[in-house]
Amino acid sequence: MSLKSGGDISDISIIILGMNDSRTPHEDDLLKQFGYSLRTIRKQAGLSQEDLATKAGFSRSYYTEIETGKRNISILNLYRLAEALGIESAHLLRPPFVQHARPTRTPISHGFLNAPILAEIGLPVEMVKSSMTYSYAILDAIDQTLRSGNAAHLAKNVELANLSSMIGNLLGAGITLASNGLFKRNAPHSYPDLVAQTSEVKDVEIKVALESNQPKGHLAKAGYYLIFRYVLCDVDGKFNPQAILRGDVVTIWEARVGYLDLRHFNKSNTAGDSGKTATLNAEGMRNLAVIYVDLECCPYARNSKSYRAYERLFGS
Repeated sequence: MSLKSGGDISDISIIILGMNDSRTPHEDDLLKQFGYSLRTIRKQAGLSQEDLATKAGFSRSYYTEIETGKRNISILNLYRLAEALGIESAHLLRPPFVQHARPTRTPISHGFLNAPILAEIGLPVEMVKSSMTYSYAILDAIDQTLRSGNAAHLAKNVELANLSSMIGNLLGAGITLASNGLFKRNAPHSYPDLVAQTSEVKDVEIKVALESNQPKGHLAKAGYYLIFRYVLCDVDGKFNPQAILRGDVVTIWEARVGYLDLRHFNKSNTAGDSGKTATLNAEGMRNLAVIYVDLECCPYARNSKSYRAYERLFGS
């Protein structure tokens, strides 16, 4: 394969995914997926963006737009990229490139903290990590299926309260799978979510809340609790706490665990609420040990006391 060298040929109108600049959400996703695949191959080749742009005869800005999914690359430029990478052009489009390029999401490894309460429950931090990875895999598979049918992400298809419940169910399933029979999932809407199957472990209730909200439910029960809080990032996994609109991709930013009793809940029966509710109060949140934090996705302002407290946990 060979192309004569020359200037940037980004104006060529023969393009991969059609010639209309008005793209559907699915087409936007395809371009982002192609960019992710290209970035993976570039890094494997040990090239910087500038290196590859120069070898292919592109400007740095043009190449960056390809890798970020903003540019609908021409067929001739596809060949030039492949030649610069020393591969066949078909390798860049090997279907389905999203599955080959995008690895299974995992929580950040340096974001976990151990706590004595985990040993008391019989719930090692690795089990929590495994449950988060499992949940990401299922959520991402659902989103991929929805997007392939030109539908919105799951977060845009369900109410946030229902989304939180779904996340909690997935996390519970993940822990059960990773526990090798130590835990069994309870029936839906039953307390606790995880039922101990041996004397080595304790029953655990799982609660999930969005952003900096405090979890709530219909019952206030004393027992061991595992709390997760999440944000909705953009498709590249970035979270902007100042953004007016939420993103589409579920990302867990915090996990806490501990023992709670009735004083740690505020009960209400206000109009508009779906029956009696029990919301975890500030004292209850303080009573839980932080075992995971993703500072990049933390919804608190970077100069806030809360954010600085998380930083201190990691010695930052």
